[in-house]
Amino acid sequence: MPRFSRDSKRRGFTLIELLVVLAIIAVLIGLLLPAVQKVREAASRLRCTNNLKQLGLALHNYHGDYGTFPPGQVAAPYDRWKYNHGWAVFVLPYIEQLLLYARYRWDQPSGGLANQDVVAHPLKNFWCPSAPEQDRYYFGRPFAAYGGKAACGDYAPTWKVDPALAAGDYWGVLVPNRMTRLTDIQDGTSHTILLTEDAGRPRQWRMGRPGPDQMIDGGPWAGFWTGITVEGSTPDGASRPGPCALNCTNEHEVYSFHTGGANAVFADAHVSFLSASMSLRTLAALVTRAGGEVVSSSDY
Repeated sequence: MPRFSRDSKRRGFTLIELLVVLAIIAVLIGLLLPAVQKVREAASRLRCTNNLKQLGLALHNYHGDYGTFPPGQVAAPYDRWKYNHGWAVFVLPYIEQLLLYARYRWDQPSGGLANQDVVAHPLKNFWCPSAPEQDRYYFGRPFAAYGGKAACGDYAPTWKVDPALAAGDYWGVLVPNRMTRLTDIQDGTSHTILLTEDAGRPRQWRMGRPGPDQMIDGGPWAGFWTGITVEGSTPDGASRPGPCALNCTNEHEVYSFHTGGANAVFADAHVSFLSASMSLRTLAALVTRAGGEVVSSSDY
């Protein structure tokens, strides 16, 4: 019988060696995962920035054709409109959605059955990639009356601020029942917000914590009640008004899922990242178009 030496036998991993290897792999994954998450969030934030940039340019192209920005909301009757409409439908031809625009019925309300196929159409131009639940729909009024729904988005016009936060005019640029011209923006187009994030609606979000669904209206991209009225909220987001300027509640306040702030497109079509640490007064000054406040870019 042949004899084999101890050295000729195949030697496998011991249990201790295997545990050491697994521990090293776990440490490497732990080190790598935050870096991957940072890269992913940076890419999502960049796409969000691009979305707002395109919407800002669309609003400027509308102004170039009509001499004004569209109203932030049509609360009928107003001008030539006999029914309620949201701001976003006005810019559809300028974001390569001419066919969808052609199907929209201006002689019917935005939430009516005749416009259901348009408002239920999801548009990625209005989605922030960092927001959870990308395919969100709102089922509340007026859609509930006929079993309809509306596709949601994450961007909103800044209608106005609480008069208590403004020394002068408290209106923004895209406001209800008003068509603003560039010459009306007395505070400077580079210091006046057109659109910003109010993400996650219709689910309620407070300080990054999800609440009940279908709780916050104004979520549909084509909706009538999409606008932001800056009041601020308590730091926990539970009530308004309060000292928190952004990212505390998505109940018609500035809110995003980006770390440290939220994106906004200004009236000159540039996009800036608003710091979550900015004061409520500074945010209010950036929203008003003719408040007379002096704000520098270092303030936000």
